[in-house]
Amino acid sequence: MKQHEREFFVARIRSGIVPVSNNHATVYVHAPTMIQSLEAGRLAMSAYDKALYEGMMTQDQMEEWMIDHGLWSYEEEQRMEGIQDDIKRLRKEIYANRDNERLRERIRLYIRAGERGYTDLAMKKAEYTLNTCEGLALAAKYKFIIKNCCTTVDGEPYGFEDMTVDFVSSQYQTSSLSEKELREIAREEPWKSTWSVYGKSENMLFNNKDRELTQDQKSILIWSTMYDNIQEHLECPSEEVIKDDDVLDGWFVVQKEKREQEKLEAEMTGELTNEKIKNSHEVYMIADNDKRKQKIEKMNNSTSAMFKKQREALVEARGTAQQNEFFDEKIGIRAQQGQMFKNKFRK
Repeated sequence: MKQHEREFFVARIRSGIVPVSNNHATVYVHAPTMIQSLEAGRLAMSAYDKALYEGMMTQDQMEEWMIDHGLWSYEEEQRMEGIQDDIKRLRKEIYANRDNERLRERIRLYIRAGERGYTDLAMKKAEYTLNTCEGLALAAKYKFIIKNCCTTVDGEPYGFEDMTVDFVSSQYQTSSLSEKELREIAREEPWKSTWSVYGKSENMLFNNKDRELTQDQKSILIWSTMYDNIQEHLECPSEEVIKDDDVLDGWFVVQKEKREQEKLEAEMTGELTNEKIKNSHEVYMIADNDKRKQKIEKMNNSTSAMFKKQREALVEARGTAQQNEFFDEKIGIRAQQGQMFKNKFRK
């Protein structure tokens, strides 16, 4: 994004106004006041109830209808979940290989491909959303906001002489900046210095007066705070990582998994009151449900998980096995023997 583009978007975000234009006029769409938001929400609820009473399908019912008519499938639903898992794994990989330019850029291509695949499926799934109770409720909400929050450039209420409500509403709903754009704006000038000076005061940052925050304003606040938190983190990444969204996302995943692992270990260790057992090489825990089983499995690090799989494969192949036949036990025995030999040699 060029400097002049960032300057425009920062001005747009701070003003709380979204300009919408055609060949004949320009309209300013303002954020609603709290009272207008209340009324918009009331109208949305009323539209939903009316649609439901008249037999319109809800979003969940629409998805079932799409499945029944071959327009959507459980396999596609699972594919979306699988793509999300793949993208998460790729983000960890791009962070781990951040200093290997060739591999890093190859992984980045895989991430983009995954995102495109997910977007295509999400658009297919949402194709009939407008024909649901939720879709009609959302349309009623935005219609009220557009009708009551539009002015001319001079500040006069707009009468929709040159643009229809539907046109302005459509342009307004698609005007929000992307996450990538917001992240760049949040960490670069001119927003960076503005945030540094006025960051603790929304009244100084935005010209909203008695109006609600726009979606872009909320998002820029979230990302600005996020970047502040990163800088204060004990394991703060380098500036190169912070400026690379994909690599930084990988750092986020790694840090989140680390926190979850520490929390899990503290939780599970708290169940072991016997110090001798707690400090043992192996601890066997009983899982009475799948959720607890998953928690116990996560207690194993990558090496322990590998040894566990090797043990399971050996038992499955033979039907039974002695403790000293496991590969990790053999390694441990050899290590003990080596240490005993060293000690004997020293004596």
